[in-house]
Amino acid sequence: MTEILLTTLIIMVVLAITIPTLYGFMIGAPILFSPKKVIKEVSRVVEFRRGENFYDLGMGSGRSLIAADKLNLNVTGFELSPVIYWLAKCNLFFRGVKKANLCLRNFYSQDLSQADIVFCFLTPKAMERLRPKFEKELKIGTRVISYAFRINGWEEYQILDSVPPGKIYIYVME
Repeated sequence: MTEILLTTLIIMVVLAITIPTLYGFMIGAPILFSPKKVIKEVSRVVEFRRGENFYDLGMGSGRSLIAADKLNLNVTGFELSPVIYWLAKCNLFFRGVKKANLCLRNFYSQDLSQADIVFCFLTPKAMERLRPKFEKELKIGTRVISYAFRINGWEEYQILDSVPPGKIYIYVME
């Protein structure tokens, strides 16, 4: 009887971890980690003001949140995979980030209207799906930073060369 309960519990835990991770992959947010060089380059070029709200959609390991916290930004990260969420939570804890708002949620269903900066390392499919959400919710002056994939139909404010897979596209909401 104990073996059956333990096996059932293990299966439930595996499913609780696997299903959201696979769902994230299917909706255009696979597990991709932003190279540290990308975060440094963005921090060097983009003008950040103390106290601005920095959102990372699909936060991965939390690298961008750590860099943003060092710039005295209010950081919020969204992640759908429980494993990656806890990885980011541990990473931020060990890096001394105390005020991060980490959300184990689907970023498509979150209100982004308070963001001053939105950072994305997502697929072209995800960027296409986010475009109308950005246009509806983001305020004028919000900067959208997309690593590797552009937002079709938008004109870039700036394009930075970076490590593979490509460029960093910076947009400013008008």
